[in-house]
Amino acid sequence: MTEIQSESCPIASDQLPPSVAQAAGPNASAKAKMMTARGFVPGMAAADVVFAQFVLRWDADARIAEAAHAALENLPPPVANAVLSDPKIHPEVLGFLAELHAGQEAYIEKILLNPSLPASAVIEVAKVCSERIVSNLIVNNQARLLEAPQISLSLLENPAALKSDVDRAIDFLVRSGQILDHPQFEEALMRLGADDRKKAADQVDLKAHQDMLAPEHRSDREDERDEEKKRERQLITEEEEAGEEAELTIEQRLRTMSVAEKVALGTKGNKTVRNILLRDTNRLVAVAAISSPAITEQEIIAAANNKSVHQDVIGHIVRDRKNNWVRNYQVKLGLVNNPKTPVTDATKFLPFLNPRDLKSVAKSRNVPGPVRNAAAQLDKNKRR
Repeated sequence: MTEIQSESCPIASDQLPPSVAQAAGPNASAKAKMMTARGFVPGMAAADVVFAQFVLRWDADARIAEAAHAALENLPPPVANAVLSDPKIHPEVLGFLAELHAGQEAYIEKILLNPSLPASAVIEVAKVCSERIVSNLIVNNQARLLEAPQISLSLLENPAALKSDVDRAIDFLVRSGQILDHPQFEEALMRLGADDRKKAADQVDLKAHQDMLAPEHRSDREDERDEEKKRERQLITEEEEAGEEAELTIEQRLRTMSVAEKVALGTKGNKTVRNILLRDTNRLVAVAAISSPAITEQEIIAAANNKSVHQDVIGHIVRDRKNNWVRNYQVKLGLVNNPKTPVTDATKFLPFLNPRDLKSVAKSRNVPGPVRNAAAQLDKNKRR
């Protein structure tokens, strides 16, 4: 026996069409409701019968609710053909039928092609539908993906979905500035080149955060001068607004932002913003900042030495083959001395250290024991 949800019908009784209210509304008799639930309503339009059965799906009488659910679960082909493609069908009804028939290819195809289908209903459908449905009707419907980006995460749960289709959906979302907190979105972000990263960030509305954006084609020294001027203006403003509520700091403002906004600022933000985002607890945000097209070698050196950055920031510096930051001696030294660097990575940089720095690492209590011991052994071998 099907277990029926106890919640009330999502469509209020005063919003029911007259024919549906007469057959399934609060004033309908139990007998009339049961006949409607079982589909015994001669002369009633198929769409209205299905609508009424949907309403009865939440009836207080468990027998009526179960009969209605069974009827909706076993729609006869003539009824399905008449109803599922009807753009006038109520979106709530269509969304329920989508989840109920997600595994029936003939029915779900009609439902997905119906413009009345709420995008949110596709989230459940995407978990179980066939490869053909995924490729042709879910991934290709970009407007629906933008409306409900979570559809892409559902595709990851679908064993029938091809990786190429899932990547296509996620790549489209990332390029459109829709960033979800998931490793697949991080991978998609890393696949973008510098220009595409900037274009993706341009899709995110950052109008309220113009002060956090990096000026175009500026040197570090010019950025520093701008920061000094900004601090001077801030002091003046604070004096003028003495006694008034202080403005939120950049850190406080960043904490209220979405992942997409922080990823966009990691890409387009200035050095001050990047430095804060490198310490963000969300790996996607932190990696977006460390892999920003605007990041400088000096920032990489600082990050390698910073024990507060996200763990994956260190991993990115070590494994970034495109920029090969580890060719810089100061980066290698910073990574060796940073306890967040994996032991295997830290030890492989030890042979490149000069004798003085190697001896310092061998005596340091701020690095993991295996790194310290390896440095001591290497120092001993070199002195033989």
